[in-house]
Amino acid sequence: IVFAIERQQAILNMLKSKKSVAVSELSKQFFIGEASIRRDLEKLEKKGLLKRTYGGAVLLEGLDSEIPFAVREVEQKDAKQIIGHAAANLVKDGDVVIMDSSSTVLKMAPYLKGKINLTVITNGARTAVELGEMLHIKVYCTGGVLRENSLSYIGEFARSCVERFNADILFFSCRAVSIEKGLSDISMDEAELRRLMMANCKRIVLLCDSSKFDKVSFCKI
Repeated sequence: IVFAIERQQAILNMLKSKKSVAVSELSKQFFIGEASIRRDLEKLEKKGLLKRTYGGAVLLEGLDSEIPFAVREVEQKDAKQIIGHAAANLVKDGDVVIMDSSSTVLKMAPYLKGKINLTVITNGARTAVELGEMLHIKVYCTGGVLRENSLSYIGEFARSCVERFNADILFFSCRAVSIEKGLSDISMDEAELRRLMMANCKRIVLLCDSSKFDKVSFCKI
């Protein structure tokens, strides 16, 4: 018999090596129902040791801990869909648009299909691929060093690409929004690139769901 406290420690050990786990995976591992696993995850989340996600959990190690893109993509999915749709309505035919690498901004892509003669600059690998399939959108991907967790391009190459353009509108997201501390993110490179994007755009639009309110992350934007 594995007691709950031992099971919870084993879950944390798995998270430390894998960074994310699925409820179904843990249920099979410990031969107990998914409801029991969810209760374990809830207790560990209350202690600030992990963050529950859609169907599982990810490790939280501090302000600079990053949630994998695949996990973020399904978090707050309905809210992000609504935000993406609303944001796409702000884009006019012929606009030059900068879109960052965030999972929320990616949700705009399907709603840009009706726009004509758009130019998009992005540091998001997933965003570039999805928009690249639309014939009416000219896509400039910044290139640079690819960050595995975020599927974003960063570094000097990405910065020099962004510096070359003047854009009509920027769409970006961040990890945390606080009245006292402002906008913040996990990666210093990401934060620096977003500041540069802001400097090169006439209009700046933050896409953010309520789960990020009253939070603070590692690096100020």
